[in-house]
Amino acid sequence: MFPDQLTKALMLPTRGHFVGIDRNNRLFTFLFALFPGLLASGTSVTLVLAFLWALISLATKRFAFKMTRSDKIAAWCITFYVFVTIFSVLVHPNAGSQFIFKMIPFLAIWAVLPRLRAGLPGRLIPFLITGAGIGMVGSLVFSIIQIAFLSSRAEGGAGNAAVFGLFTVLFGSISLLNAHSQSRTERALAIVGFACGMVCALLSGTRSAWLVMPFHFIILYWYLRGQSLPTITNAMKVIGTVLIVGVVALGAMKVTERYHALESDFVQLDKQPDNISSLKARLLLWSAAKQAFLESPLIGHGAQNRMAIVYETLNLPVEKKMTFTHVHNGFLNAAVDGGILGILGVLALLAAPVVAARSKKPGPGRDLATAISLLLVTSYVITGMFGIMFGHDATDAVFVYLTIIICWIDGSSAYLSVPQVAQHAQTDAIALKA
Repeated sequence: MFPDQLTKALMLPTRGHFVGIDRNNRLFTFLFALFPGLLASGTSVTLVLAFLWALISLATKRFAFKMTRSDKIAAWCITFYVFVTIFSVLVHPNAGSQFIFKMIPFLAIWAVLPRLRAGLPGRLIPFLITGAGIGMVGSLVFSIIQIAFLSSRAEGGAGNAAVFGLFTVLFGSISLLNAHSQSRTERALAIVGFACGMVCALLSGTRSAWLVMPFHFIILYWYLRGQSLPTITNAMKVIGTVLIVGVVALGAMKVTERYHALESDFVQLDKQPDNISSLKARLLLWSAAKQAFLESPLIGHGAQNRMAIVYETLNLPVEKKMTFTHVHNGFLNAAVDGGILGILGVLALLAAPVVAARSKKPGPGRDLATAISLLLVTSYVITGMFGIMFGHDATDAVFVYLTIIICWIDGSSAYLSVPQVAQHAQTDAIALKA
């Protein structure tokens, strides 16, 4: 049975120094993949704890510091973003520790990645993809309860509909990467997890997440067409058809509702120009952010002064004051915070997973790493054009850990399913104890 195989693959059947490290790596990856839709804050907490423990382990020489050249390039891309952010905070008035502490998770790559490399290659991906699928199923249950009793838009465990939309479209797509598994259970979970993720994204009402979907379909098609896909039985065709109909049916009402809301916002721009709708607020924020950037184009104003500068530029009357913490565009956030340097920092951060993936040796691992990197970056760029990109504890943690996983993947390593990893459990334990 699949639950027994998953348990055996996660919990290696013996004890030992490196056995414990590898087992914890597997458990951490699996739990991390479960969290985004169900308990988003759990991603940042677990990543920081893993970072601190990895630092202690490195200091006590429990494992060696091993990073490849491409690992270091990706790590320095991320670290450049950290340096730029800290610099922009310190050189401007009202500098505080809040924004500096937010940079801690980004530095996790320097300690967590060597810890992952202390384990066996090729063993973590099945837990990432399987965890994503299971997490999306749970997220859909959570979403339906919220929509039915609590809210008009699903937020899952993210506490924010936009962040929930980002995570569900991302991890739902990651789930489908198992569609070519030789395990029937994994294939079914891949398809169901993907469908649940797309429904969750629709129920979140996050229109920018909907824009991500066509790009993900193209990426997934590119990846899966290069794999040996099992023959699709008539039963699977029926199940697939039912899932498609279900996704369309569940999402149609929310899409219609959000379309009419957007249509109403456009009408108000002409007929009620003084009314600040969701669309009008974004247009005002973007315009003010652009002006704020032009006032200090090189080094910006510092993250701690971002909204004060934007609101000062807007100069709205008291009754129309807004209380946003960001300007609903990740690039404009960076421009106001750090000027051109800030924009370069964000671009370097977004480039890190793609650089890490394409720097690998050609093979199945590089194709998989490329697919995950493209799913990750397109999700953040597209949703970040209309909402938050970085600066949220969960979005930061998810981006960093997926980048670490992309770095960790060996370009020439073959794909393994959970049942295959379970079959290797005994030999894996022996290899780790050797």
